[in-house]
Amino acid sequence: MTRPDEGLLAACRSFLSRIPQNLNYLTAPELQDLLEARPESVFLLDNRTPEAFARGHIHGAVNIWIKEALTDENIARIPTDRTIVVCCWVGHTASQLLTVLQLLGYDAIGLKYGMGEPANPSEPRLGWTDYQFDTDRLEPAQTNDEP
Repeated sequence: MTRPDEGLLAACRSFLSRIPQNLNYLTAPELQDLLEARPESVFLLDNRTPEAFARGHIHGAVNIWIKEALTDENIARIPTDRTIVVCCWVGHTASQLLTVLQLLGYDAIGLKYGMGEPANPSEPRLGWTDYQFDTDRLEPAQTNDEP
C-alpha cells in the first residue's frame, strides 16, 4: 500500500477527533423521544436490503440499501437539513454508512444496536468474551473509557 492521500487522511483525522461521547449513536428510547418531540427534524434511513426492509421496519423509515446509498438518485433522497438516523440489523452497516455520510457533511447518527437482531439467525448474538478467547488482560470495567 502506498501512503494514504493526504487530503483524505486529514479529513479522517478531523472526523475521529470530533467523535462525541455518544460515539455517534442514539438508543431506541432516545430515538423514540426524538420522533415524538420533533419528527420533522429526523430522516430515518434503514440501510438493509429491500427484502429485509419489506419484512418490517420502523414506521416512516426510508429504505436505501447501503450498497446503493451513494448513487445520484439516492443522494438526492437524503435531506441536508435534517438529522439522518441510520439503522440496520445490529448497527454495523449503519456505522459504516453514517461515517461516510458524516464525511460528506451530513448530520448523521446511528441507532445503537439497530433492530437488535442479526441478519442471519445462525449468527451468534454474543461478543468475543462469550467465546472464551485467550486474552492478555480482561478485568471488569470500572468506567466506560471510550470517548
